[in-house]
Amino acid sequence: DEDAPAKIPDEDAVKPDGWLDDEPEYISDPDALKPEDWDEDMDGEWEAPQIPNPVCETAPGCGPWERPMIDNPNYKGKWKSPMIDNPNYQGVWKPRKIPNPDFFEDLHPFRMTPISAVGLELWSMSSDIFFDNFFITSDRNVAERWAADGWGLKKAAEGAAEV
Repeated sequence: DEDAPAKIPDEDAVKPDGWLDDEPEYISDPDALKPEDWDEDMDGEWEAPQIPNPVCETAPGCGPWERPMIDNPNYKGKWKSPMIDNPNYQGVWKPRKIPNPDFFEDLHPFRMTPISAVGLELWSMSSDIFFDNFFITSDRNVAERWAADGWGLKKAAEGAAEV
């Protein structure tokens, strides 16, 4: 049965002798004190923490007795189709490897030939886009010196014009 529960109450179970139906399993701690900084408006009504009922320590149990749950012998779970091997399965797909006569491995990709020009193609809906001073180098000191000589002077001139 697909709709049968996985666990059912044990009909053969009986309540143990001495079970205390009228005693709660936990009681408020009689030794607990309300904290001095307790604010009922902010924190709500203070309740003492719960502790196990000392009367229940010698008894087999306290509170309402419920039958223990056991596995349902009629439970088979939801039906699933069984998995079978696919006779046409060829494994995980991988691209075919074919020889490439133009393939080469650049062992030093950071070594570049000299660049004599930089080209940009930019398409924009705005006419207020400007580019200035493209500089490519691998030497940080040269780049900082070039920036100070070019961009630094332009920045200083703009600052002086604003004053």
